Amino acid sequence: MTHKTSWNQLALAALAGCAASTNYVYSPNQATHWADGYPAVVTPVPPEQPQGKVEVTSFGITEIMPDGTGPLSTLHVRLAITNEGDATPWQVTTTDQVVEIAGEGRSRPIFVNTDLKSLPSMTISQRERRVLDFYYPLPASIGGEDALPAFDFLWQVTTPARTFASRTHFQRLEQEPPTTYRQVVLYSGWGPYWWYDPFYPSFMFFHYRPIVIHRPGHVIVTRPPTRHYRAIRDHRK
Repeated sequence: MTHKTSWNQLALAALAGCAASTNYVYSPNQATHWADGYPAVVTPVPPEQPQGKVEVTSFGITEIMPDGTGPLSTLHVRLAITNEGDATPWQVTTTDQVVEIAGEGRSRPIFVNTDLKSLPSMTISQRERRVLDFYYPLPASIGGEDALPAFDFLWQVTTPARTFASRTHFQRLEQEPPTTYRQVVLYSGWGPYWWYDPFYPSFMFFHYRPIVIHRPGHVIVTRPPTRHYRAIRDHRK
């Protein structure tokens, strides 16, 4: 069994976590716009001669349900990569995308969701846009968003020019009570393919929360569409 094929059909029921009971959002430094109702930041890549861009956003702490196990609270970060000008495809490796929490160290994602089955490696051809949803296990000291004021997302993309690595800092903010509401439907785990890190927990936080996930040789499950509902301030007005 390889770590990228047998789990491609793994389905996780991603449910709204603490965001359903708080007004918290995690905002990246120098956020440029709102994506699916959450603040996001776009970085030109590579910055000295942009041939594309990377968009980073976080949906905060999200509860997922791996097949055959109970609910699992994770930190959900989305990376959207667009190769606009390079004829040579860009390269992304999921295990290179790391979350860092002050006092807790770093962790690789335990699960990744996307629309390609080539994980943990992915290529982004010219004029292609790929979206990856990363789910990071929480350390034992983090029981919810009240205990997570900030975190850093360390990401990197390899272009023909060079490998570009960057750090996006997220700060927890409490939203002002919105005066106008509109419903936003967020798809968590919209891609058909899931990847599980077979080396978990060899690279994760210092004070990790033991998580037991059995990996059978073959997994056949059905994942229904999963949605987050969030009432937000309507910035179009």
